[in-house]
Amino acid sequence: MSGSHLPPGGSPSKGEGIPWKVVLWVLVALYAVVFLLVNSEKQDVSFVFFTVKTRLIWLILLSMLLGGLLATVGERWWRRRSK
Repeated sequence: MSGSHLPPGGSPSKGEGIPWKVVLWVLVALYAVVFLLVNSEKQDVSFVFFTVKTRLIWLILLSMLLGGLLATVGERWWRRRSK
């Protein structure tokens, strides 16, 4: 028995290596980090009853957090409703 982990054909079998979905998620994460760093200037944000001057980074992160929260709550609500 040889110490090689390759099949008889000499090339790795299908399914080995880095999955394309992982590569895609890493690229999306890198893009998000660069996007946040580029948008670091301050901006006035109106929260209906008050206004705050904050960096766009925090506004973007708050929007992402609220979107994730609404998606999670909405999905759970939809599942319970359809039962």
